[in-house]
Amino acid sequence: MQRLLSPRDFQRLYSDGEVVKNELLVLHYLANELEVFRVGFSVSKKLGKAVVRNRVKRRLREAVRSVADDIQPGHDLILSARVRFRDATYRELVGAVVDVLKRAGLRLAADTGEAGDRS
Repeated sequence: MQRLLSPRDFQRLYSDGEVVKNELLVLHYLANELEVFRVGFSVSKKLGKAVVRNRVKRRLREAVRSVADDIQPGHDLILSARVRFRDATYRELVGAVVDVLKRAGLRLAADTGEAGDRS
């Protein structure tokens, strides 16, 4: 997993990429020419002040990291947190990440339970 940091890359995904949404996340994705997937995170000021937004980004990065082995390489992703994300449990966060990845067709793993499940 590599981070997507360039404003040019973010703008390219927003303008040319495809979108999948659920109640906690919005996923923008587009194929790239690389053998890895790159991911960027976007958190609106609607979620709260900087401390809250940074906590949301940390939780989102960890949720993606827990399912990273199941994500199809060769794509750029931007995950944007919706306001409900702020109050969700970790299990709900991972479930939301898995849901948008499945619906976008970017998940490699078979449906043998939730990836990242820390029971």
